[in-house]
Amino acid sequence: MRNLWYKIVRIYVKIGLFFLFKKVSVYGEENIPKKGAVIFIGNHQNALIDALLIPTTNSRNIHFLTRASAFKIGIVNKILRSLNLIPVFRIRDGIRTIEKNVDVFEQCIEILKQEKGIQIFAEGDHHLERRIRPFKKGFARIILGTLQKYPDLTIYIVPVGINYDSHLNFPSSTSVYYGKPILANKFIDIKNPDLKFKEIQNQVLAALKNLTLHVEDFANYGEIIGKLEDLNVDYLNPLEAKKLLENIETIPSTAYRKKNKINWFAPMQLLAKLNSIFPLLIWKYIKPNIQDVVFTNTYRFALIATLFPLFYLIQAGIVYYIFDLKFAIIYLLSSIILGIISTKTITVSQ
Repeated sequence: MRNLWYKIVRIYVKIGLFFLFKKVSVYGEENIPKKGAVIFIGNHQNALIDALLIPTTNSRNIHFLTRASAFKIGIVNKILRSLNLIPVFRIRDGIRTIEKNVDVFEQCIEILKQEKGIQIFAEGDHHLERRIRPFKKGFARIILGTLQKYPDLTIYIVPVGINYDSHLNFPSSTSVYYGKPILANKFIDIKNPDLKFKEIQNQVLAALKNLTLHVEDFANYGEIIGKLEDLNVDYLNPLEAKKLLENIETIPSTAYRKKNKINWFAPMQLLAKLNSIFPLLIWKYIKPNIQDVVFTNTYRFALIATLFPLFYLIQAGIVYYIFDLKFAIIYLLSSIILGIISTKTITVSQ
């Protein structure tokens, strides 16, 4: 029953992401082990959206670690746990709560023992930088603990590069790249472990840097990003973006000058906005009050998945009351079609 609930919610979330993104492209699905214990390690540039993209772009049943602060409300706590979310406690949650992570690690060990999947963002926190931050040791400690308890278990790590053409604007597009699986057992000596975990961290870090754009020179980060965007960089193609980065000083900025296109869908986009005026006004109020801008798309997704469909259903109910069921269904279908056209045709800047 719980597995069915997970699958139903995954489908609903996938529909919400369909309306959030202009396009979602997935590559390397053949690299995902169909069976066995696996840890998905991705980069973390878009808050909750990153956590939703991995389980909705592959068929594995995945448990994922997330900040404990999201579990404070009783009913929310139950819902999140029913969807395979596991709370991770940080120092900011209170020094005493860190001890609870021992139980979290034990839970992860048992999940791997059952040959299921776990999703971890090894950078430890989200950010808007187009680079991979140094890893925390948590994922390696989980692997070590699992192999010490179950030495015959095979554990694979699948690096996941999540790329966005824009982190904050709507509707952005995303590409998800699954890298070749890394056999974690090769890098863990259970009898005499290296508790710095440098070898396994470097292996995963190197793999992840090939799956997303990584700007190493942080001192000149802003200038480099500005040049890349002047050259019309395609962030969704990490290989091409990396080549552009390597040759950034030799390519004239006029080589990739953008061409202005006529927006033939402007009237329908305007009609879609007028049809969604109430939820858009609520979004206009909420957006400036988001304290951490990395959560912009998280809040946007929440409205798309809840308020927008509710508003359309209420409107359809009014149409049904005034006219009849046929007109109500026509209105509802028209709203969905307008939403799809609007989301898939708007051009958004980086």
